[in-house]
Amino acid sequence: MFHLPNLKVLDLSDNRRLTGSLPEFPPGTALQQLFLDFTNYAGRIPDSIGNLKQLTDLEVGDCGFFGPLPHSLRNLEQLAFLGLQGNNFEGEVPSSFSNFSRLEELDMSSNRFVGPLPSLKASCMTIARIDLSSNKFSGPIPSSYANNDLPNLTYLDLSNNQLNGTIPPSLFTLPSLQEMHLGQNKLIGILDVEAFPNSISSPLTWLDLSYNLLQGNIPKFISKFTSLERLDLRSNNFHGVVDPRMFASLKNLSEIHLSDNIMISIDSSDLVITIPSLSEFAAFSCNLSAVPEFLRYQPLLQILDLSYNQIQGKMPDWLWTNLRYVDLSNNSLVGFEDPFSNHSSSSMRYLHLSSNNFEGSLPNFPSSLETLDLSSNHFEGSLPNFPSSLENLDLSSNHFKGSLPIFPSSLKILDLSSNNFEGSLPNFPKGMDISLLSNNKFTGAIPLTICNSSWSRIDLSHNQISGEIPSCLFNNKMNGNYFPVVDLSKNKLQGMIPDTFGNECSLEGLNLNGNQLEGPLPRSLVNCRGLRVLDLGNNQIDDTFPFWLEHLGSLQVLMLQSNKFHGPIKRRHIANSSFESLHIISLSANSFTGHLPLEYFSSSYLKGMYENDDHQTSHSAMPVVLYTFLMFPNKGQALEYESIQISELNAIDISSNLFDGDIPTSIGDYKSLMSLNLSHNSLVGKIPSYLANLTQLESLDLSNNDLVGEIPSELTSLTFLSVLNVSRNHLIGMIPSGRQFDTFPSSSFEGNSRLCGIQLQIDCNPNKSGNVAPPSDHANQSNGVNFDWIFAVAGYGSGLIVGVVIEHFVLWRNKYYLEKFMNTIRFFQGKSPLRVRSLRRN
Repeated sequence: MFHLPNLKVLDLSDNRRLTGSLPEFPPGTALQQLFLDFTNYAGRIPDSIGNLKQLTDLEVGDCGFFGPLPHSLRNLEQLAFLGLQGNNFEGEVPSSFSNFSRLEELDMSSNRFVGPLPSLKASCMTIARIDLSSNKFSGPIPSSYANNDLPNLTYLDLSNNQLNGTIPPSLFTLPSLQEMHLGQNKLIGILDVEAFPNSISSPLTWLDLSYNLLQGNIPKFISKFTSLERLDLRSNNFHGVVDPRMFASLKNLSEIHLSDNIMISIDSSDLVITIPSLSEFAAFSCNLSAVPEFLRYQPLLQILDLSYNQIQGKMPDWLWTNLRYVDLSNNSLVGFEDPFSNHSSSSMRYLHLSSNNFEGSLPNFPSSLETLDLSSNHFEGSLPNFPSSLENLDLSSNHFKGSLPIFPSSLKILDLSSNNFEGSLPNFPKGMDISLLSNNKFTGAIPLTICNSSWSRIDLSHNQISGEIPSCLFNNKMNGNYFPVVDLSKNKLQGMIPDTFGNECSLEGLNLNGNQLEGPLPRSLVNCRGLRVLDLGNNQIDDTFPFWLEHLGSLQVLMLQSNKFHGPIKRRHIANSSFESLHIISLSANSFTGHLPLEYFSSSYLKGMYENDDHQTSHSAMPVVLYTFLMFPNKGQALEYESIQISELNAIDISSNLFDGDIPTSIGDYKSLMSLNLSHNSLVGKIPSYLANLTQLESLDLSNNDLVGEIPSELTSLTFLSVLNVSRNHLIGMIPSGRQFDTFPSSSFEGNSRLCGIQLQIDCNPNKSGNVAPPSDHANQSNGVNFDWIFAVAGYGSGLIVGVVIEHFVLWRNKYYLEKFMNTIRFFQGKSPLRVRSLRRN
């Protein structure tokens, strides 16, 4: 088809099922226009593309092309429209791009181009649109983009690259430029006020300089952009006082974004200034102490975001008038100016007041309200009836009490966790999607009406709910594409887990930890093929090891500790893909017997714990978040680490069982293992030197076994090891010294009568005089690392977000990314960032 001799126009665009690649083009081809955008054409652009010398339009955007651009493109001298966006092109742009003397539109966005921006000197008189966004271009903005020789340029997008240097002042004076997007780069400097000629009026309608490193005052020459509609200066280093009068002449200005410039302030005096088209104003994280007063005079203002500031006092009553979206979360507000006023005429739909200091009972809310977030305040009392239009309600972490009202049928998401509600669980609206009621005082049985709802997530953990789990709960066919999460942990549930997991089971997270459940594991769990987290710890489940779960290819966390599991972990035939995604397994405090399962410590299984693991599950893009608690038992303190992806944490705990035999040497293959607990068993033989291969190991507990021989000196190479316990064995010889071993207390080695070394203050050569070094400062700390695993659910949003709490587990070096991952999740929830903090154990 490409070789038809008289073919001039070929348009195959918008055919997603169409696949193929570009052929070799012979000389003399008559093709003038080629449109392949939004197809599945892929491969490299052939060098023979240069033979299409009559080509004026080349559109291959949003396909699967890759590789560098051929230099032969310089032969396309007639080219006017070039669309390469949304592919995987890479490398530097050939210098031959400067030959395009007739180019009108250039779109190379969303690729992997590097190096300097392409030169467009030859096309400066004709080009009207340039989009080079979302690449990895670096270096300064070329002067050819900023001089007045671009008379027809109306659109320039260089955002989301790695550009540096200053912004050329003449860029603001291009006579036809209407949109300029320079955000998400590394541009620096102070915008020169004097560089903007008073005689020139810019036609700019959209100016985006966000997410750079710009400094100084917000330039007043912006007031000369009389056509400006959108201004985005967020996330820079601007400082000084912003005078709202600079915007008074901008009659078309509808959006102002000044957020995340912590050194600026906004004149809060009572300035009667009207910006007639202003509909959106955002200044979060700007260190504001009050709501800017000039905003009350904006007749069309509908969206206001002043979150993450230091605003004090009461919420102004005028905010209820015209606004539809208000976010004042993460401030220091203490109340409402007029909590009992009638807001029936208000059109407000979204109100976010979380993480303030509000107290007392709730005010009257307008009937138009759809989303209400009052979490993390000091509200108290019982709940009123809410507007019938309400869809999302978050009242978590307050002091509400009493029974629950009848919620509106429109409600989709409900979070009442961490309050003092009591009584029986209510009948929830059928259309509810997420219900979070954890950490309250609810009692009674789970109502059967819960099975009539299309839950994607329910959290009833940490209550006093009793009775049996309704058999219909796990056989409820879900509507849509949601993957449900069920957390019933820390209650008083009894009986057996219903064996009713149907063939269409869509569970991804199930937590029944800390109840009084008994009987065997339901075999129908194998139908939950997307299950990622299964926590059944701290119950009375009586069964053998569930080999039949090994085919759940998505299972990443398996918690069976503190039950009545028994028997050997051994079977004749094991599938090649056994527990291939597992990262965390806890079998502690059961009655497993026999040798450690050698087959599960070989390279064929537990592939998720290998250093170079390329295995990806079908749901790998959906984050699974862990909560981790670092405990110091003797001091009664806990450090709470906020979150981590499961793939970042690999742990095995099979302590407190009846295992015997040697430690398998093949366990040294798990090079990404971070915690290993084999304590309180009857293991024999020597400590294998292969444990030194576990280069990421941070916690190792081999205590209370029957191990013999010396401690391998190779273990001193484990530089991340912060907890070691080999106490109460039959070890002999000198304790290795150097690196981490010099920091371990005597309790790590006690109960081995024939061990010696500075850690125990026992001289290994008593016939020679010499001083023994004093014990480490950690000598009074216990090194027991028995795990107490507790499931937690962290936030709601698209996809599954679940969590596990790990006590007595040391991750001393992971504080940074633990906090980083959790704060990313909380950002999308609109919640405040968290910090590592101390907890006092009751």
